[in-house]
Amino acid sequence: MNRKQALEILELSPEATTDDVSKRYGILTRKFRDIKTDDRGYTITDITRAYNLLMGITYIDKQEQERQKKLRENPPFLARILKVDPIKLENFFNYYSLHMLVGLIAIVITFFSIRSCVNQIPADFSIIFHGRVFCEDQVPVENDVKERLPGIEAPSIQFLSSVSEDPQYQYATQMKFVAMIAAQELDVAIMDKETFEFYAGQGVFLPLDDILDKLGFPEERYVIGQENIGETENMQPIKGPEQIFGIDITDNSFINDNKIYIEEAIVAIVRNTQKMDRAMELVLSFKN
Repeated sequence: MNRKQALEILELSPEATTDDVSKRYGILTRKFRDIKTDDRGYTITDITRAYNLLMGITYIDKQEQERQKKLRENPPFLARILKVDPIKLENFFNYYSLHMLVGLIAIVITFFSIRSCVNQIPADFSIIFHGRVFCEDQVPVENDVKERLPGIEAPSIQFLSSVSEDPQYQYATQMKFVAMIAAQELDVAIMDKETFEFYAGQGVFLPLDDILDKLGFPEERYVIGQENIGETENMQPIKGPEQIFGIDITDNSFINDNKIYIEEAIVAIVRNTQKMDRAMELVLSFKN
């Protein structure tokens, strides 16, 4: 049983408080004094399990544990691509509304349809700017990347801005980013710090701790993140150890000369990049 199912059993909205849960539980338990099963097929045991979960009371559901174990042993495609816990990914989609999931499917279909139908030179390197970031003209950015990476002729430079405060728009940009990660189309990401920390928690970026000698940046420029490795009973993330996932390039000429507007620019290598050597080469070009 997960939080969404528990709310459905108690017939509560996602915004329900602990007081709402307690009141609803009291109403339902009185109802079950005279019946064993309600018209939805739930028993007092189901009601109590839902109550315990929503109130953060530890309960071991052996069937759910076995289901989660099997899911982790054979994770779905998207979880393998993103290298995230499939249970967390499952909960992510449970909490977003159905129309947002439909939107993700539409984005993926459109993404691959355009690629297959348009006659264009395939990108030989891909950089995404995501989060609170804006650029008036990306052509200078493309030219700069070509200079930094000799031999790269058709870099893909994409700006996926989420400056809008509209939560639905923000969810849509997150889902588009997830679709692009799943398609293994991204090599390097440049984000504001808040967006970077969110995706570092999802395990999207390559840890840099083992290659610090190769990188050679000043220590103060490394940016630490923590992957989410599990959840508490009340659905709060459990953080893993601190690791270096990014490098601060806020004051680099790449940002300033190309008129990229971003408060804190963090560069990170996408974990499933197919062009690790070129990604490293680009990151190293930000030393100066």
